[in-house]
Amino acid sequence: MANKLLQGLLSIEFFSGPENNPKRELLQSEIKQLNEQISKELQTILPNLKSSSYAIAGGLYQSNDILQQGFPIHSQIRQYLNAALKGENNKRNQLIIGANAQGLPEGLQTKGSNSGSPLLLIPFVVLTENEQTQSVFENELMHKGMVSRELFLQLQTTLGAKIRHANFMTVLDLAAMMHNNYQMMGFDGLWEILEESLFNTAPEKKVILPQGNEFYLSKKIVFTPFYTFHYWQSLKQAHNGENEKKSYMIYTQIQRQYVSTLTEHGLDVRQFLPSSDVSKESHMCFATLDKFRVEGDYYHEVIKAISNRETCKIEKHEHQHLGLLFYKLADKSGGLEYYYPLTAQGVTSLKLILAS
Repeated sequence: MANKLLQGLLSIEFFSGPENNPKRELLQSEIKQLNEQISKELQTILPNLKSSSYAIAGGLYQSNDILQQGFPIHSQIRQYLNAALKGENNKRNQLIIGANAQGLPEGLQTKGSNSGSPLLLIPFVVLTENEQTQSVFENELMHKGMVSRELFLQLQTTLGAKIRHANFMTVLDLAAMMHNNYQMMGFDGLWEILEESLFNTAPEKKVILPQGNEFYLSKKIVFTPFYTFHYWQSLKQAHNGENEKKSYMIYTQIQRQYVSTLTEHGLDVRQFLPSSDVSKESHMCFATLDKFRVEGDYYHEVIKAISNRETCKIEKHEHQHLGLLFYKLADKSGGLEYYYPLTAQGVTSLKLILAS
């Protein structure tokens, strides 16, 4: 029977707070000491673990680092494990990967400071031919995986932060947990895209939301139309003249959330300027869409060029939760231009541009 790769995690939920900042990369000596207890507890859950190959990385990752197409963190650990197993000195079939003065090895570096999520994850892999090990891992690891008090205290001491809960789980358990989270937040469409990218070898997915947002996944790229307010007004007039400003605010909120989250999960999100209602087309040419791609920190839309910027009227449209939506510039001769931020840096850039 061929070896099967089992992708596991030690999930650690921390108490929130500005002073509760856990260490993100563990030195070789630190992860080695922790692993003595980690592997001991895994052996009580997983039968025949000693006869399997096992590797753990001393990094604490966020869920979006783990849940990416191809599961790059676990794939990298497996590559290092495969290389180690070729050596003659690795009698125990076990690899412990820690950081040195330069950090963790290539492909395993963490992204530095936590984005605010209280959940961080230490990844490990098991390579085994044993069917019982595979079955227990896939079906019972999370159920039986609450860590002991001894490991709990060791984690707190080593990571330098207060922990609320720690549990072993599989990558599929994490995916199920994130699915529930996105569903509770009303982001079902977001999870549809992520699920397709994670678990389909040739992902293709179209998601059209009732609020007007559209997303087209092809392999590792997500195309999504970027609607300007001027274009949005023409769309809404065709839909019984809803309140354009309110509906555009809702569209923008969802668009920013989806683009940000999908990018964090390693997908290449490309916004493009729509020239037609692409959702009605039976076949989409992504190469054509890429020609209309919106890039940079902000987008400048010119309906009719402003003749004199010194005398034009500048309107700032913003929302208390979303921040800047766009700037509208108009003059007495019918000139009309818009500026839209695409990134946080774009907000700063536009302030400087319009101030000058």
